[in-house]
Amino acid sequence: MALVAAASATRASESNHSLFGQDGRTNHFARAPYLQLATPNSIVVAWRTDGEIEPVVRFGRTMDALDQQVTLDSIVTRVSLTTNKADLKVMEEKRPELLRLPKLHSAPMGLFQYEARITGLKPDTRYHYAIYDGKRRLTEADPSYHFTTHPPNGEARPARFWVVGDSGTGREPQHNVHTSTLDWVKQDGRPLDFYVHLGDMAYQRGKDVEFQTRFFEMYEPTLRHIVCWPTMGNHEGGTSKGTNGIGPYYDAYVCPTRGEAGGVPTGTEAYYSFDYGKIHFICLDSHDLDRKPTGLMARWLKLDLERTKADWLIAFFHHPPYTKGTHDSDREKQLIEMRQHIMPILESGGVDLVLTGHSHIYERSMLIDGAYATPTIAEGVVLDDGEGDPRTGEPYRKSKGLEANNGNIQIVAGHGGTTIGRRGTIPLMRKTIVEHGSVIIDIDGDTMRGTMINKFGEVRDVFGIVKRGTVVHQRLMTPWQPPPWKKPKAGGEDVSAEPPEDFFVAIPKNSEWTYLVGGHPEGTKWTELKFDAKGWKKGQAPFGYSYREARTVLDDMKGKYSSVYMRHEFEVEQADYIAELGLMINYDDGFIAYLNGKEVVRKGVGKGAGKDAQQVKSHDATKYGYFSLREFEKHLKSGTNVLAIEGHNSSLDSHDFLMDPYLLIED
Repeated sequence: MALVAAASATRASESNHSLFGQDGRTNHFARAPYLQLATPNSIVVAWRTDGEIEPVVRFGRTMDALDQQVTLDSIVTRVSLTTNKADLKVMEEKRPELLRLPKLHSAPMGLFQYEARITGLKPDTRYHYAIYDGKRRLTEADPSYHFTTHPPNGEARPARFWVVGDSGTGREPQHNVHTSTLDWVKQDGRPLDFYVHLGDMAYQRGKDVEFQTRFFEMYEPTLRHIVCWPTMGNHEGGTSKGTNGIGPYYDAYVCPTRGEAGGVPTGTEAYYSFDYGKIHFICLDSHDLDRKPTGLMARWLKLDLERTKADWLIAFFHHPPYTKGTHDSDREKQLIEMRQHIMPILESGGVDLVLTGHSHIYERSMLIDGAYATPTIAEGVVLDDGEGDPRTGEPYRKSKGLEANNGNIQIVAGHGGTTIGRRGTIPLMRKTIVEHGSVIIDIDGDTMRGTMINKFGEVRDVFGIVKRGTVVHQRLMTPWQPPPWKKPKAGGEDVSAEPPEDFFVAIPKNSEWTYLVGGHPEGTKWTELKFDAKGWKKGQAPFGYSYREARTVLDDMKGKYSSVYMRHEFEVEQADYIAELGLMINYDDGFIAYLNGKEVVRKGVGKGAGKDAQQVKSHDATKYGYFSLREFEKHLKSGTNVLAIEGHNSSLDSHDFLMDPYLLIED
């Protein structure tokens, strides 16, 4: 949220603390202190309490001499108030100033968020700090409560930052990636200067409570002394909007809007830039803003690139221009548009490194430029097809400073904690690794070094760029190519793929379906959206007999009919944002599924369909399987769609039958 003048507020009287369900004086934080928006001369310390306090931040050059302080006049206060009309009326009478405070989007009632901007600091200097409620200290006396200001803009200084994407599950892989990185950094002896998060830090919908448990609590020991610079992912976009800057994502972070940290002002927190010494960083919103060259974001980007005087240029956003991990950049609109519209602007500005997430994999490119085609090809767009490994004396080489179209490295680092996977190979990639992990970037003078560390603390990739003199590249028409990738066999015909971890439910379990039994519909019209299902019945899934879980029991099926026809309509807001559509189904014996009249899954039915279905294999319904709907993007539409399923028993006298489907969407 952009910093605004804080409304004056006095401490609530004891009689009014009941409005927040607390007495206002707890001994713990609802959200522990964390750092935001560092510059050479300022920083923001933010935290939450359950109930109102008298906020004070004391700071100084040593832990034992916190001789300066920031009080309420320089602190932005945000609050989550009750929605009870009676309580609001009482508050309006007794505490009207609370109603004038900026509101938290959807935080639990009674939470107060404080954002203290500390100014007048010396560049490149470490300070210690503590949070107080009046004179009562809330943070323990611990050296980990410290921050270091940025070096002066334009002044060379070694930098090390941590890059993480798609981490926010709150599960063991996320924890292991975090702790293994901290252990590696400690052993290496060079601490982190800051942290870049590439989005999807709060699965599934970016709710306030998901931010708390899957980001702030997970990374709390790091966030208290390291600034996180974020970009919004599609999952944060479930509750936050870049178009208006409202939602839990914008409550969580304090990002520059007025060029406070360097770069051209944007007037929005959705995209921004900042400087760290001689490095210029650009954050873009690839999720829900206009990505076209004529859009506001692209127009700002061009101006920002024109004005920067940095030696290094790094861009980060959520949706990768190049990937074949759990997402496919040759199929999905946001990814294609970032490649076609935004990459030409960045490359003309001399970008060195592009950091993205979204696709749950680690991919690292060769030195490339001009790869805008769909599908992606390597011919003529690779400038150096080597390993780029500085350990062997072969880093990628570029001209000094920012030179247009002199090559860049693309990193997809969406492997920070969620389920990982792969669909193929992007021909530009030198490394493709399906492991959980994160990336450390070091920049010292004219040299960059990147290190991918997996969740066990093992180094899995090292690459580098050296920028000296003038380097003229020859575009390679037959560059090195990664070996073809073959999808691993699932281990048997009836074993399905794993469902995505981050999904939305399009058709829930136990939904009501329109269905037909005891006969066959003519042709395939029944699978289309416009079909009139007059005369069909309605029933709740699962459908079957001799299975205890069946809710629509077909007790007349045995010996009389062997097929069931089912239809269910569902809504999609933006079809071209969907990365995968998948059917979860527990079934006995076989089925064929259709999306808007087109066959997308066939399992256990050898040939034919409807009354002509043949070679139905016996299959027991023991667990749900996941089946990606093939070529769904050709058939899915924005608005109303229909999923149709024909289920078949292997014979009329089969002793059981079950069809238990539901539909998942990954965006």
